Amino acid sequence: PVNFLIMDEPTNHLDMSSREALEYALQEYDGTLLLISHDRYFLDKLVNRVVELDEGRLKMFEGNYSDYLEKKTELLSSRSIEANDRQKKSLASAAGRSRKEQKRAEAQARQAVSRERNRLQTEISQLEEEIEHSEIHIKEIERILADPQSYRDGTDIADLQKTYAELKNGLETLYARWEENQGELESLLASLKKFED
Repeated sequence: PVNFLIMDEPTNHLDMSSREALEYALQEYDGTLLLISHDRYFLDKLVNRVVELDEGRLKMFEGNYSDYLEKKTELLSSRSIEANDRQKKSLASAAGRSRKEQKRAEAQARQAVSRERNRLQTEISQLEEEIEHSEIHIKEIERILADPQSYRDGTDIADLQKTYAELKNGLETLYARWEENQGELESLLASLKKFED
């Protein structure tokens, strides 16, 4: 007897005006929504709780999608700090080793962290280039789809819409990978700073 909508990727094949109309309608909806989407901007406008499915377990996060990402970054950072503390304790327990061995182990650990930092920075840069390219392509398709002339001059609209949907899905995957790498990098830099302290 209650209003409850379940929607799986509701924005996938919508043009901009249809998407805005859907957002408005759902914001005005007087009931409960369960949304599954890769569109983080859409989610930010509508959700107040995120459910993450990870290794067969559900985790609840209060707030919108941006709040969820912030909390995930904090969790990754705290895990990194815990790992760093364990590493420091391990180094402290090795005090019996000669100073030379300890310095070599510390240098190797710093080099490993530095290599990982460089790898993440390179991957983030590559992802940013792919994201920029995809966003440009998406905007161009949106411009064509928004132009009434496109529907008169024989443009294959179905192919464009299919390409548009594929690009949007790909873009969300790129965003997710970028956010994951960015979170790892921030955690790594925080642990490196503590390691150096």
